[in-house]
Amino acid sequence: MLKRCGNLPRVGVGFLGLALVFMFSLTAHAESLRRATIQSSGTGMMAGVPAGANPAAVTPGDPPSVQQFSSAGSGNVNFSGPASDCIAAGLVCNVGQTCQCLEVDGNVTDGLGPLYHGTASLLLNIVITFPNAQYPNGNNVGEVCFFATGVLSITSTGQSTISFDTSGTACNGSILGSLLYTGGFNIGPSTGGFSSAVGSGNLSVGADFFSDVGIFDVIGAGTGLN
Repeated sequence: MLKRCGNLPRVGVGFLGLALVFMFSLTAHAESLRRATIQSSGTGMMAGVPAGANPAAVTPGDPPSVQQFSSAGSGNVNFSGPASDCIAAGLVCNVGQTCQCLEVDGNVTDGLGPLYHGTASLLLNIVITFPNAQYPNGNNVGEVCFFATGVLSITSTGQSTISFDTSGTACNGSILGSLLYTGGFNIGPSTGGFSSAVGSGNLSVGADFFSDVGIFDVIGAGTGLN
């Protein structure tokens, strides 16, 4: 069914925004926050910390000792997955926005640390509302980018699951039918040997519409990675 979208023109919301999109957009909401911050000081927040909060009032703990890890693999791509799949993972589209749920299901085939094997599942919620949720990809005509958020879950052979909560940008690639995503991540709620894991890093994904293949690469550092 997806193959019927292969000849869609790269105009309007862009090929990514109609058939090849990665998932999530924050643009309109971010713009409203920006305006609110300009109009009324003290309304802006970053990481839930009120503007003007005094960091001297926070007593820092001892920084943890962390280890580097990486994980890479590939899987099958569904560029137009059911919205219910993203919603079930907590990836909800804001009122007034249009989102596209992208899914990659596959396996980890290489890595450093404890994440070098297992199954992998990626969900990306891409906000494709036109025109507020896209911006040009450099000077390449027709290649646009969208804000996206998602969750990558990796389950090891020992049945422990680690989740990476990611936020970043999904773009049309320079080759027709290709998609690129890059974003940062924090380790989210995990199970088994990863239940106490804490960490952060970068997640990159490349996907091809015509071969239905997606490749992901995770590089980060953390603690509690048993």
